[in-house]
Amino acid sequence: MIHLRRYLANISSKHHGLSTTRVTLVHDKSKGEHPTAGIIVVGDEILKAQVRDTNSFYASFLLYKHGVKVKKITIVRDDVQEIARAIRFFSGNFNYVFTTGGIGPTHDDVTYEALGLAFDDTLHYHPKLVDIVKNRFGCKAFPSPAYKMAYIPTKSVLKFCVNPATGEAFPYPCIELRNVFVFPGSPMFFESSFQALCKELFAGYKSFSTVEVFLNAREDSFANVLNEVVQKCPNVTFGSYPESNRYYKARITIESENEEDTETAKTMFCSQVPSGVLVDYDRTPHVDPLSKYEQLLENSESRSIYQKSFEIFLDYCREPEKVWIFLDGCAESAVMVHLARVAMEKLAGSSKIKLRAICLQANKFLQEISNRYNVELCCLKNNGTIVTRPEIRILFLGKRSNASEREIEDYERLKRLFNESLPSVQIQFPLIEWADKDVASFVESLSLPYHTADEVGSFRSG
Repeated sequence: MIHLRRYLANISSKHHGLSTTRVTLVHDKSKGEHPTAGIIVVGDEILKAQVRDTNSFYASFLLYKHGVKVKKITIVRDDVQEIARAIRFFSGNFNYVFTTGGIGPTHDDVTYEALGLAFDDTLHYHPKLVDIVKNRFGCKAFPSPAYKMAYIPTKSVLKFCVNPATGEAFPYPCIELRNVFVFPGSPMFFESSFQALCKELFAGYKSFSTVEVFLNAREDSFANVLNEVVQKCPNVTFGSYPESNRYYKARITIESENEEDTETAKTMFCSQVPSGVLVDYDRTPHVDPLSKYEQLLENSESRSIYQKSFEIFLDYCREPEKVWIFLDGCAESAVMVHLARVAMEKLAGSSKIKLRAICLQANKFLQEISNRYNVELCCLKNNGTIVTRPEIRILFLGKRSNASEREIEDYERLKRLFNESLPSVQIQFPLIEWADKDVASFVESLSLPYHTADEVGSFRSG
């Protein structure tokens, strides 16, 4: 039966015009198989690079987490015929199809029309959607452009997903026809509703078994080993990616339908490459930081140094709203943020309590750190003065006793800046007794992301 289904799907793919036989793949969850999916992104603005497509990335990420194989992603322009052809082809070849974009009130919003054309269906004003447009969106006059969002294929159904944040249904539904689910293009609306649909649609599906291996070596040095393992593990999918990372040069992904096959392939690969190139890298050092910190202490030569600074953070973080950290992305500031989060985990047992940090100039790297560690990040105002926060009582700077002359000058300059703007704030140096080797050992053992002094450099040239 499976072979027949694939044969019919192949016939459909060769004739993805607008007539002849239609094939919709139906997935049997009871067999434990991973369903397949295709994503169709609609919009001239995407093809012209006027708008960046983030929806397909977000959808692929969620679908993979739910055990769904995304087999194809396509971007099509705002053309009824092209969208219809894509829908028919995807519908006949994948278990689930998700479209994003082209369902607004303007002339180029033609996804509903294309959906009807793909399945030889007429369109009608759905009474429920008319009511939503009229009463929820405040469009009293009928007809008007807004009611185009209520004009959908006759055989389609409305799928009102529940917003997990509020427990209430979203005001506008996902439109479902056969195995096709139609979503808006705005990421703000797409992400929340798509997440809710995935949670409902794929509950109970088994996720993929995936591990990563990190190596401090170039791809060509282990390519032969990887090729050999690939041949010996036909049920396992491998990926090799050269990356520019402080801690490793290449990343290998190993994935299969079950944990046993994945672990067997990993062991086989790791046993055949030199042990010296394998890197014990943690992609998420901010997750469960307390246990990782305690494990670090067990074998660290700098144990007493780390514990002494940690006691400082424990003492001050009992009132976290009063304690702020200077964050510039250097190794010392990364250490302070991490120790503060560990202290909060120790005191409150939760990562939900916000930390506070001040930066001179926000950038993508600092924003990533603040997102990871749940940090409220405040920047200097444009006029060069510190943002006024009356609750600030203590500010931590990462100055160390054996810092270079250049670093000492920078910290003294920074201290003067804060003293002038916030004279009542105490400046503290919780890492003052740390040496270079202590900092290096801490960040490397925990895989903390950071920038070097030359990469940071923001206030040195000011």
